Amino acid sequence: MLELMATLTGRGIDPADISTETISLEPTYDYRETGARLTGYRAGQSLSLRLRRLEELGPTIDIAVRAGATGISGVTLGIADARSAEDEARRLAVADARHRAEVLAHAAGADLGALTRLEEGGPSHGPLPMMTTRLEASSAKTPVAEGSAEIVVEVTASYALTQPPLTRRRGSRCRS
Repeated sequence: MLELMATLTGRGIDPADISTETISLEPTYDYRETGARLTGYRAGQSLSLRLRRLEELGPTIDIAVRAGATGISGVTLGIADARSAEDEARRLAVADARHRAEVLAHAAGADLGALTRLEEGGPSHGPLPMMTTRLEASSAKTPVAEGSAEIVVEVTASYALTQPPLTRRRGSRCRS
């Protein structure tokens, strides 16, 4: 494990991005004779590693295996700083909510009035506006598939409805 951690930090991975996740110690037995005979102990340790660039993933897996890692699991991909994408998704969600409210108001013969309530989160009706960020593929020997990450924001908006003004035609009369 010391060799693996030294290899990872030597590759430029910040030691703050490497942490011990589990440590285990389990007895080993020989079952060939009558009963179980304790033969020793098996020690294990797992690391949690945070990589900040997707293109590092494949080569890091390859290097970790060469340095003695015997298992790799729980790899999750995400967006390190999603704030601007979340903000854009919020803008899209609010614009979509307003558009839907306008269509409903007009279908009911009314105009859309003032916004009376706006909340993030809420019930989902149909497709949601989302921001997609493209992930780049790695050219490592251990391939990492290119994909995308979606940031979904739901908003609930309520608007007042107003009646459109009645329009009169000049010069026309109605006789019955």
